[in-house]
Amino acid sequence: MPFTADLTGVQLLGVGLLWGMLAITRSPSACLAILSQTRAQGPIARFSLAFIMSSDVVVIVLLAGVMTIARPLIASDATFSLTVFSTLGREILGSIALGTTLGLILALYLQLVGKQLLVVFIVLGFGANTAINYIHFEPLLAFLVAGFVVQNFSKHGGRFLEAIEQTGGVVYIIFFASAGAHLDLGLLRQLWPVALILCGSRALVTYGASRLSAKIADDPPAVKKWGFSGLLSQAGIALGIASLIVREFPQFGAGFGALAIAAVAINEIVGPVVFKLALDKNGESKTSEDEAPAEIPGEAA
Repeated sequence: MPFTADLTGVQLLGVGLLWGMLAITRSPSACLAILSQTRAQGPIARFSLAFIMSSDVVVIVLLAGVMTIARPLIASDATFSLTVFSTLGREILGSIALGTTLGLILALYLQLVGKQLLVVFIVLGFGANTAINYIHFEPLLAFLVAGFVVQNFSKHGGRFLEAIEQTGGVVYIIFFASAGAHLDLGLLRQLWPVALILCGSRALVTYGASRLSAKIADDPPAVKKWGFSGLLSQAGIALGIASLIVREFPQFGAGFGALAIAAVAINEIVGPVVFKLALDKNGESKTSEDEAPAEIPGEAA
């Protein structure tokens, strides 16, 4: 790959750790979209939703650890010490504590005021994010915990989600416009074959790990066979982590970002199709005929 040609073996190890971090991300939005379209109910739908949602927390926590380990491997001016793990623990616990506090404040605001949520989100997006970065905590983890607290420990989770969805369009436009503005088409054209290989290897590992873990956990037969299907898609979280890596490692960031966009595009095309196929094959998808009211005897023409 062009962006790794001048890297040493140790630096390549660091880049590999970062790509492995990116590869374990899933797509909650793709999962929810397919479940909403198919109105599926069953073991595959329940497993996929529960696993993908809970894996977000694991991914964000692992991100902080992998970045801490990869930085001294890649940057010549960075040093590795066991003290970084104590710093890492402080950052993770501090981010969780801060996110919990922020979630409680949001829940209280929804309870007492509940107006001008767009303004509140803008203040949080800029003000709180700057403050969290200043004290060297992890913003993604803090906001993830905050959303979890509001949704699960208050009566206003539905209203909170509705407000976020109303403003989500603006966020997505800015996010993807920024990603597209930094996209190097020439480099992307060179990296497509590599992206296909990496996506194929990710799919094979996901399939094998899913079958093995389902066997160990003695999951239902449907989950043993099709549990991997909902885990192939990637979307916003992967692109967000890729953008963070691009900023933190400018030495190879442009190439890494282009490869990430190519891989996410492939997984976002293939993943939902495989997931819907699995739901259909297992009989979990509902059709309009399934929900049609039964014909009352004597009313037929």
